[in-house]
Amino acid sequence: MFRLLKQKRLAARGLSCGKTRLAPTDGQVRNHLEGSLPVRIAVLLLASAVLAFYCFTGTGSDPVRNLLYALLILALAVVQSFASGDTPARGNSRLTLFLAVILLQLGIGELLQALAGQGRLDSRFLPLVLPYALAPLTLSVLLGARAGISACVAGSLWWAVLSGGASSPLLMSLAGGLAAVLSTARVRRRSRLLRAGLHAGIATSLLGLITGLVGPVDWSSPASADWWMVVTGIAVTTGSGILTAVLVSGSLPLLERGFGITTEISWLEMADLNNPLLRRLSMEAPGTYHHSLAVANLAEACAEKTGANPTLCRVSAYFHDIGKLVKPEYFAENMPPGRSPHDDLTPTMSAIVILSHVKEGVDLALRNKLNRRIVDAISQHHGTTLVEYFYQRARRQELDARTGGSLMNVRQQDIPKVSEETYRYPGPKPRSLETVILGLSDAAESASRSLERPTVQRLDDLVHDILQERISDGQYDEAPVTMLQLQDIADTLVTCLASMHHTRIAYAATAGAGDDPEKD
Repeated sequence: MFRLLKQKRLAARGLSCGKTRLAPTDGQVRNHLEGSLPVRIAVLLLASAVLAFYCFTGTGSDPVRNLLYALLILALAVVQSFASGDTPARGNSRLTLFLAVILLQLGIGELLQALAGQGRLDSRFLPLVLPYALAPLTLSVLLGARAGISACVAGSLWWAVLSGGASSPLLMSLAGGLAAVLSTARVRRRSRLLRAGLHAGIATSLLGLITGLVGPVDWSSPASADWWMVVTGIAVTTGSGILTAVLVSGSLPLLERGFGITTEISWLEMADLNNPLLRRLSMEAPGTYHHSLAVANLAEACAEKTGANPTLCRVSAYFHDIGKLVKPEYFAENMPPGRSPHDDLTPTMSAIVILSHVKEGVDLALRNKLNRRIVDAISQHHGTTLVEYFYQRARRQELDARTGGSLMNVRQQDIPKVSEETYRYPGPKPRSLETVILGLSDAAESASRSLERPTVQRLDDLVHDILQERISDGQYDEAPVTMLQLQDIADTLVTCLASMHHTRIAYAATAGAGDDPEKD
């Protein structure tokens, strides 16, 4: 409030333009809550209370013993998560999501069991309509396959305890959950969720058929079985799996927003080139737009080679230069042939314009509510690198001023010294493998356009020079990247750039322009 009033007073006096840039918050409160031990203890106590409620309100004959078993399973699940470095152990929000989804699945099972006890649901169909794949499918998509498998095992054991130790529901739950997890590796379309639900329903149906819960079938004399009931049971079980997948698909956006998670499905949705910012970029800065598309292809190829997230790299590349929308004509790819607008500016002013596109990009990304990881990619893809061209230009001007000043008896201390910090990007340095890939792809694609004859050897020298310069400058000191990964990135960039800059056969002129194959 006071900052806004102060800015208005400065603007009224002509000392401020009145514009404010948005900047990412440091998130100290959230980071503190993520790692807070009291918060974690509170989450575990709340989960224990819910388990106690299920045990004492369920149909089990010995609720105290069931509660002890349930708490032991809870402790084993948490310890296993910590020991293996699994996703739920990385933060309190992930642990909350992990336990909440499993307990929700158990709660739905308890509700259906209560309805069966009241006669509102045929008890024969109770084991067939339970959402065995709800927690494994949801957590596999949100947190990864390992979290999905952990949820499948923990949920199955809890359900076995609540159902009185019966083995058939335990096996059906394991079969349905594992089938859902195995069907959701790198989900990129929502239709894959339905397929995962179908697979979970089929797996549950087959196991229910073997254990006699579907039908039942006396395998010693299968001719005496009521096959109409078998078909009905299979249909109910399969339909339950598909309905579970529909519920998961509908709840994913809410869970992503609430817990700050972005799935592959959401990344693909953000890759839509009809995004208003990208449409503006294509119209107002077409050179930057096509540069971003080229960088996206390079970054995705490098990500696939190094094990990074290819879709995140592609989406980040689309948006990494949106800050150039503020002054697009000052960037080389958007300049018309002829005079450069930087000819009328000092090197310092030119550097300010070039450097500002990072802060302007962050501001635009925040105003348009882009994903936080895209905002991080925009701010980190240049790191704290030096705007070499204008820095050297300023150094030459300083040298000329000192040479001319000595002839005119001007004191050397009166000539301002060029500071390297003035010509460096604000940072921060790259802090993820994806931003490392984005920064190298951006630099390599831009620099390759300056080569007159981009042969493979020249491209190789160019890419490795850029890489070596950034390593020497300490740009990757904060990034989780190895030298082997950097070498893989460089090799991939050389291969892709060579294919992008491939030479064409010079066809001889013919009688008509329509004979030119390049114009077909």
